[in-house]
Amino acid sequence: MYIFPEKDEQTNSYQISCQKGASAMSRLLTNLHRLHTEKGSGRLFEELNDLFKDSFDYVCTKIGNSCDNEVYLCYFATLSLNSRLHFAFDEDESSLAIRLKEYEGTPISEGDTKKCELALCSGSAVLFLRGSATGLILDLQEVQQRSLDSPFTETVLQGPLYAFNENLEVNAALIRQRIRTSQLKAWETTVGRSTNTRIFVIYCADVVDESCLAQVKKLLTEMDVEGIQDTGELLRLLDKKRYMRLFPKAILTERPDRVTSDLLRGKLTILVDGSPFALVLPAVYTDFWHSPEDSYVNPYVSVFQNTLRFLAMTVNLVLPAFYVALTSINVDVNRLEISLAAAASREGVPYPVFIETMLMLIMIDFITEAGTRLPKAISSTVTMVGGVVLGQAIIQANIVSNLLVIIVAATAIANFIVIDYQMGLVQRVLKYFTVVGAAVAGVLGIVFCLACLVFYLSSLESFGTPYLTSLLPRKGGRK
Repeated sequence: MYIFPEKDEQTNSYQISCQKGASAMSRLLTNLHRLHTEKGSGRLFEELNDLFKDSFDYVCTKIGNSCDNEVYLCYFATLSLNSRLHFAFDEDESSLAIRLKEYEGTPISEGDTKKCELALCSGSAVLFLRGSATGLILDLQEVQQRSLDSPFTETVLQGPLYAFNENLEVNAALIRQRIRTSQLKAWETTVGRSTNTRIFVIYCADVVDESCLAQVKKLLTEMDVEGIQDTGELLRLLDKKRYMRLFPKAILTERPDRVTSDLLRGKLTILVDGSPFALVLPAVYTDFWHSPEDSYVNPYVSVFQNTLRFLAMTVNLVLPAFYVALTSINVDVNRLEISLAAAASREGVPYPVFIETMLMLIMIDFITEAGTRLPKAISSTVTMVGGVVLGQAIIQANIVSNLLVIIVAATAIANFIVIDYQMGLVQRVLKYFTVVGAAVAGVLGIVFCLACLVFYLSSLESFGTPYLTSLLPRKGGRK
């Protein structure tokens, strides 16, 4: 039952009498009446107008009177659901009760100036009395988001053909739909003084590593930054030794099936509002070489594919370095035929082997980076034509040898086999260190670089988990 106001002929406005029958009013009218009784000397109206006075899309309009007080509705026209705010632009006066009836069932909360400021910037509307210290927050957000689409950065050969998008609730729902158990928990926090970015930490309570979970919660709670824009930026901020770390300590993915698989293995997932990528941690070295499709194929095929990936990693890491070592320093190790063939291919090349190799590796990285940054419609054409034409011209000009072109091409192909994009970038960097080691001390320099790499990896941890160990399901956990 609604109590309709009577029109005041002098003020030409509608008044709602504050009677004891207010309990029969709608929930909004009842809350407005409570704000009237607790009114005091609040300055919410002045404070909000002062905070957003220079914002062109900020709207604060009077929608009626209640208990002899003006009722205002504030919102951002660019963020709120304008289809439910149409009355704010109506010139005809109408009953406040009738206007508020439209919001029956809308989630409502109450907040002070700080909470109302955050709610307005998030797309909600604020309803309050002039002179009150608090306002009623109406959830009228107009969320702009993409529809579910296939992953852009990860090729799906087998499995679900949808990926995360920029909506935090949608991403959490995609995980909930795949893990239907009460053990799936979600912890929420906000990060960023200016952005107030919402973050979900999702985990399975019965298998998660409690120490890792506590560490992540502590890092997020103590994080003091101006704001974050993406999951990758959050990963960098979570790593206190990020300037000393070359290898990634967490997996970035946009595939819900990969996230749910890792959650069931005892890992946890971080979702960031506005980012289509999920952060899976802790991540050990072997995790970056496994594809989600490995769970869908025959185990023998999976082992074979993983073997190919590790072989490709080895080729990418040491093949150019061995070329430098065996053609410039450890020449006596080769068979005579190989040495003669290498010398014949370098006939007329004016540069030392080290300079020649570095030049070709850098050129291949130029082409790879161009293919990544260019629009997809022309990237494949540009990289193919650029690689073929440039390679042929370099050979004819006797700048590099034929054998080196083959080696560099094999190295580039091997790098493309890497599953994870972050690890692929690391592999591209590491091959330069082994080439330098080969130029200094030949095969011994390569061995020294690889030994240093193993020692470095053994010293790393991913949120308490040693980097060179496999993260198996805990005892009693899900297989």
